Parts: sequence; structure tokens; C-alpha cells
Amino acid sequence: MMQESFFLNEREHKPRKVSLAMGLLGFMQQVGQKDLINLAAGVPAPELLPVEELKKAFRLATQKAGLSMWAYQTPSGHGPLRMTMAARLGARGLKITGEDVLITTGCTQALHLALQTLVRPGDIVACESPCYYNTLEQISAAGGLALPLPSNANTGLVLKSAEALLKKYRPKVLVLCSTLSNPTGASIPEEDRPRWVQLARRLGLTIIEDDIYAELCEGIVPPPLRAFDDGSHVLYVSSFCKTVSPGLRVGCAVPGKWMQPMLERKCMADLHSSLVSEATLDAFLCSPAMGKHLVNLQKTCALKRALGTKAVRDYFPEGTLISEPRGGFILWVQLAKKINMKMLEAKALQEGVSFAKGEVFACATTRVSAMRLNCARVSEAQLVKGIKILGGLIKSSAKVKEKLKT
Repeated sequence: MMQESFFLNEREHKPRKVSLAMGLLGFMQQVGQKDLINLAAGVPAPELLPVEELKKAFRLATQKAGLSMWAYQTPSGHGPLRMTMAARLGARGLKITGEDVLITTGCTQALHLALQTLVRPGDIVACESPCYYNTLEQISAAGGLALPLPSNANTGLVLKSAEALLKKYRPKVLVLCSTLSNPTGASIPEEDRPRWVQLARRLGLTIIEDDIYAELCEGIVPPPLRAFDDGSHVLYVSSFCKTVSPGLRVGCAVPGKWMQPMLERKCMADLHSSLVSEATLDAFLCSPAMGKHLVNLQKTCALKRALGTKAVRDYFPEGTLISEPRGGFILWVQLAKKINMKMLEAKALQEGVSFAKGEVFACATTRVSAMRLNCARVSEAQLVKGIKILGGLIKSSAKVKEKLKT
């Protein structure tokens, strides 16, 4: 089992400016590269997407919406989709209507709008450690100082340890991914979720909850933190890029009391998101195809995650630790001994394999060597081959290091 605060030294849990050598742009530029076993980018493979069903949904949407589907719309988004999203979230405990939902261009825009609304230069923004690299980039872009909080690779933020740091530094905002967090796949235990909201109320803290992976959770999908709040302390963001199609670029926010300032920023940024995509997604969500697709996607992710886990155990050095997510397609792998990850990354690319090294998810100097592996982007054969290549390179690096010592 991975331990609490495995990623940073204790003295490094303090506010700091963020500077990443490689972030979202670098990984997205790798997505289209041919002949690359891409274990890096956190995106699903095109063959896992419900393309035929989405084509049917598009045809249905054009018939239903008519000419209005090709015109301007209100910045808040397609009304029917907002109601559909409210109903889906209502089934998970949120007491909202369509008027409470803001449609965005992916979860990235929702997170950007939230941080730009809430954060001013110099404000402290608490986050998970390790943390999704684009979240760190967004905190930096808003002028915030990131405060990394201790996390467990399976159960997420450690409430007791985090509470002490939150009381000490009094951040304005806490950004977290409550279910299947990126990069570890951790999920906050259900019993801790209302406690986080209670803590936010006591400290006057605003939580930005990223829930993008929740519907990939196998079994009962836990209620988001927003289900325990009235919109005064939790600002919810999500999208269907991981569960339906990243190409649609449809996300959402439930801003609560911050709806008006976020709506104003949304309108200034792009007037509104794509009505064509929104109407198509709504038709898809309202059909039986969504439920069938989710069941199949979860099964595929579970199989590939198990295959990736077995390959890491077979080919990586003894003592390697692997996260145990409750769903999704990513694994967090931590090596028993520290090696030069930058050199490993370069050698792996020469062998046609990419991975996301742990440093890009860190606010400060790491004390372990770790990586995030995406199990759903490549075929089963490529997944095993890629992990085998990485394992061989890691073992070779360890041997060279030991030889230099002697």
C-alpha cells in the first residue's frame, strides 16, 4: 500500500509558485503521433468511443433542433442539455435545476473559469499532491500560490493531515478531484465527503470539485462533495470528454453563487460553446445508448487496468508500488528506488514509448520516482509491450547506478 504524503518531503508542504517543464500542451502534442506506444496522455482510445451511436444522436438532434442548432445561443448553453445534466446530477444527490448548470468547452474551460473567478494574484490555492498538471498550470495562470496537501494514492487527500495545513495557511480555494483523481486514480471515501464540506464551511474555504472521471467508477458511483452543499462552498466542474467523446468538447459547471461572474467570463471568452456538440450530446444522453456504453467502457477499462497492473508486476523491479483505482484507465506507479526519470523518458521515447513522469504532477522537488500510465489508449499487445520496454529500461538504469556507486 502507498503511504500518506509519499510524494513530497514534509517541509515542502507550503505555498509556492508553480513552474512545469512540460504540461498539457506537451502531452496533447503527442496524441496524434504515429508509431508511438502512448501511455502518457490521459485520454481514451478512439475505438472506445460510441461513434456510431453519436452519429445517430447527431441526426436526431438536427431533426429536433432544426435551424436553431446552427445559430448563436445563450452563453449558459443548450437548455435541454442543461436540464439533462441537472437530472443526471440529481440522481447523485445534487438538488439543482437546469438553471444551475453552465455548459462549457470541456472541463478545462470550466476549471479555468472557476479559478479566474475565485483567485487573485498572491492567493493561496490548496491542491492534491500529486496533482493533475493542468490544474497546477491553471493555478499559476490565475496568479495563485499552490499549497500541496498530503495524499494517499488510493484514498486521496488525507483529511486529518490536510486540515492542519489548511488551518495553518488559510488558502482561499481548494481544488480536488473527488473520484478517480488524476494522476493516481484515488477516490475520497464516502464517509469523508460531507466532512470536507463541513471543514470548508468552518474555514471559509471554497472547494472546486473536479468530477470528470466519476462515471468511470465501477460499482455504485459515489455522490460528489457538491451533494452535501448548497452551492455556497463547493463549485462543481466536470465533462463528458472521458466518458463519451473528447472531440465533442462538452463540459459543465454548477457554479452556485458564482454563476453570474463565471457566465460573464464565459461570454467574453467565446460567447458560447458549440451548440451542435451540445444538442448531439443531449440526444445521446437521453437514449439507452449512454447506459450501454458506460457498462462496456467500464468493463474494458477494468480489463486493461488489470492487464497493465500484471505487466508492471511482471516487468518492473521488485518493490514497485501500484495504485488500485476503483475504475478508470490510469495507474500510478512508484519505483522502490529513485532513478533519473528525465533520462528514462528520453530513452523510452527512443524506443517508441511515452509515459507521464511524476515530476509533472508536482509542485516541488519529488523524493520518489513515479509515473502515470494510461492503460486505455493503446491495444492490449502494445500496452504489455510498452510496459515491458519501460521495465527493462528501469532495470538497466538501476544497474548503471549501482555500478557507478561501486
